[in-house]
Amino acid sequence: MCKKMQVFHILCVVLCMLLCVAGCGSKGTESKETESFADEESGSADAAAVGEDAGERDTPEMETVVPDQKESFVPEKEPHSGQIVVADLKPSEGFEFESNGDGTCTITGIGTCTDEDIVIPLESPAGETVTLIKKYALYSLENVNSITLVNYTYEIDDNAFQYGEFTAVNIIGGSPVINKSAFSSCEDLTSISFRDCNFQASEYAFYSCGKDAEVTFSDCTGVIEKNAFQYGDFSSLTISNCDLQIEKSAFSSCEDLTSVVFTDSTLETEEYAFYSCGDSAKIEMTNCSLTFDDRTFQYSSLESLTITGSKVDMGDSVFSSCEDLATVNIDCDSVILGEYAFYSCEDLKSVAICENAKSDNEIKIDDRAFEYCKRLETVNIGNGDIEIGEAVFLHCADNLAIVVAEKNYTADVLRNGLK
Repeated sequence: MCKKMQVFHILCVVLCMLLCVAGCGSKGTESKETESFADEESGSADAAAVGEDAGERDTPEMETVVPDQKESFVPEKEPHSGQIVVADLKPSEGFEFESNGDGTCTITGIGTCTDEDIVIPLESPAGETVTLIKKYALYSLENVNSITLVNYTYEIDDNAFQYGEFTAVNIIGGSPVINKSAFSSCEDLTSISFRDCNFQASEYAFYSCGKDAEVTFSDCTGVIEKNAFQYGDFSSLTISNCDLQIEKSAFSSCEDLTSVVFTDSTLETEEYAFYSCGDSAKIEMTNCSLTFDDRTFQYSSLESLTITGSKVDMGDSVFSSCEDLATVNIDCDSVILGEYAFYSCEDLKSVAICENAKSDNEIKIDDRAFEYCKRLETVNIGNGDIEIGEAVFLHCADNLAIVVAEKNYTADVLRNGLK
């Protein structure tokens, strides 16, 4: 009996010990879970406090968080949309601002900004809207790769970025006015890009810029004023889905251009707009409506010219004395070539105008349009309403073969024109 009682006591002690151990383990787990939950609550409270402080101070950190919380939206390709969203571009900080006293302000200097890729802010830290980048404000910038303006709708004053050493300028959205010499003499530029904007580039805005730069305009409307890109060191010019007015001498003396491509655009140029341009450049103008004033491309170094679209209307001497031009192919519903349009293009060998199956082309070639094209051997002109002026093919190659509306002619036969 004694032995039984001893065994019973031992079992009770063991059982109590096991229950104590189990209870302690459960309490430890519960304690850890409680501590973890408390930490999460504390972290959330701290984060909320930081957020409230940031909101009160309107700090840049909050500006970077907001776009990440929203789905990035880029509109479908629609010309001149005005306002677009570029989620990856954060406005640069540290600029110097001057209040205008009416809720707007002016950028007056680089301040403490050290960004290599500068994105111009639309507001000051005080929440005032930027309406002007002041004259000489960012003059001769160093240690900068690029300048980007997004949805900027105001003015860039004279000489604001002049002599900057950056390599790229990007203008995206908005309606910026780029005043006189704003980016002139920025000789390290390799890329100048305008996209989805309605802009005005004033005279000398990009004068003498570039380092074999690529210049592009896409989905834009605007005015490129006289001499705006004159003497630029550009390797290519691309204009797509644009409606632009290009004023006198805007791109004149851009002597390193090797490629000029216009697509799906309406362009109107003033005289000398591309005077003395190119380095054996290939010019392709596809699906365009073009109006060229007198001498637009005169004395340019061009290798080939291809134009298609609704119309091309050339004034006098538009391509005259382009001595390297070898081939011309024009296929538009309406073609007007003014007097001396291709006068003295000495290397020109072949010309095709509306060489298609349509019978309703409107073609007018004015007096002496191809005179003194001494190597011109073949001219093919399609069907339609055709008018050819006097002496159009005078002093061309002796073996020149001319086909007009599927009929063969000589230069002498057409000396007095054709209607």
